[in-house]
Amino acid sequence: MNSLKPSVLIYVFAFLAMPIVQAKEVTSLPSIHVMAESELREEAGIVPFQEDKAVRQALRHHIDKIQNDIQNPKVNQNPYIAIDYQPTTSPDMSQLSPFLQQYILSITSGLQSSDPTSGIFNMLAPLNINRNNVDAFRDGTMKVNLEDILRLQQQIKDGLNPPQNPWFPR
Repeated sequence: MNSLKPSVLIYVFAFLAMPIVQAKEVTSLPSIHVMAESELREEAGIVPFQEDKAVRQALRHHIDKIQNDIQNPKVNQNPYIAIDYQPTTSPDMSQLSPFLQQYILSITSGLQSSDPTSGIFNMLAPLNINRNNVDAFRDGTMKVNLEDILRLQQQIKDGLNPPQNPWFPR
């Protein structure tokens, strides 16, 4: 039995040492682990932002160039460009009635003046709306007469379609 004890001890030590030897020989393979953001920061550490001044300057130059190109479009250098120039002409209002001609000219001259609201008030004059009573109109206390609106509408309609004279056809 004395010879059996040492052999049992050798087997027990061999059995206990075998997993340790095997564990040291096995390499761990890379794997993907799901981590929270705080765990990832602990693992990787905080990487400070490194600003590249050359890249920043190149981007600034590119943005300035784009803005400059937008504000200053390039002119085509082709010498064979035909430019159609039409001088400003007044519209032909000969087919309109004299009332409508005067009405349109007073509105346009008022709109082209230094105070464009005068053209608006010229437009609203047949409805008895002027600078003196416009505040009442804004407050909602002024009433516009329906007869004035109908009369203006009829004058415009007559001005656009003047009665045809059978003696002098157009």
